[in-house]
Amino acid sequence: MIHGHGDDAYLFTSAIKANFSTNIWYGAPLVGLKQHLFNSWDLIKSYPEASAESLRLELSIDLEVDVEQLIITNGATEAFYLIAQSFKGSKSCIVIPTFSEYEDACKLNEHEISFINWNELEEIKKFPDDLLWICNPNNPTGCILHKTALVNLLKINSDTTFILDEAYIDFTDDISSSIDLINDYKNLIIVKSLTKNFSIPGLRLGYLITNKTLVQKIEFYKAPWTVNSFAIEAGKYLLHHKNELLPSIKDYKSEKKKFTEKLSRISGLKIHNSKTPYFLVELEKSSAFELKKFLISEFGILIRDASNFRGLNSSFIRIATQSAKKNDLLIKALHKWSKLN
Repeated sequence: MIHGHGDDAYLFTSAIKANFSTNIWYGAPLVGLKQHLFNSWDLIKSYPEASAESLRLELSIDLEVDVEQLIITNGATEAFYLIAQSFKGSKSCIVIPTFSEYEDACKLNEHEISFINWNELEEIKKFPDDLLWICNPNNPTGCILHKTALVNLLKINSDTTFILDEAYIDFTDDISSSIDLINDYKNLIIVKSLTKNFSIPGLRLGYLITNKTLVQKIEFYKAPWTVNSFAIEAGKYLLHHKNELLPSIKDYKSEKKKFTEKLSRISGLKIHNSKTPYFLVELEKSSAFELKKFLISEFGILIRDASNFRGLNSSFIRIATQSAKKNDLLIKALHKWSKLN
């Protein structure tokens, strides 16, 4: 982990009253999942399925794809490392600013890495790279790439394999998943997470979907038992109850709109546009490090210092919309900070 991540509450001894540093769905009702996992307790006495076969089968039915087009992974991050390993020594281009693990995985596997800014993505028609890494919707900006633009890029760059990270696809209604493109474009790999949208990041559960040839290539490097028994059972439970557990995008976006409107009235903050409930804020005074330290020590509030995203600087923080009550805690704290600066 070269660049580090958000949600680093474990580093602080003081209690965190509100955590804005993590961009997972905050409101999933998980009481039923908790009871299901308690009922599955005896599974820990045996090894888990080597490749999470039962979850893989149920997911294939849910997505209406061939089971041989899926690999279940220990969070989306395992998928990124497996892909980078299966293309060891390749040329990779990463669209920034974005999730740092793409770069970390590529460096570990001796890729020749280049970077382009998100706003250049549709301007460049032909990529000379073996792999192109895109987060859609993007983290941390909340920008989106529409399917028509993606299709154009896939067609023009048939020799480039596109890794499309859709970990946050359930956090927007401005685009939908590109899974329907998998069978038409052999140069597309989609990686998805079940941890952000269902609020289970501690269980580590994700998957990738692509054509059977690439699945075989990638699966060659996958160790057995990387997905534990509880994660497998949780995944099946979540698929069966997804309609009641997934966030209401309409309500989520409505709360985000109220939140950003209040934030925009605070002197010293520039709110960047986003298609998701998480977004960048640029500080016109002080630094992300200083603000983060102030909020933790004075209010027990944690934000994401976004200065370590490649392409950003010490003026950027990322905030994820929480409940109205917690959002108001941050608003009040930032008003105080603004007056002091």
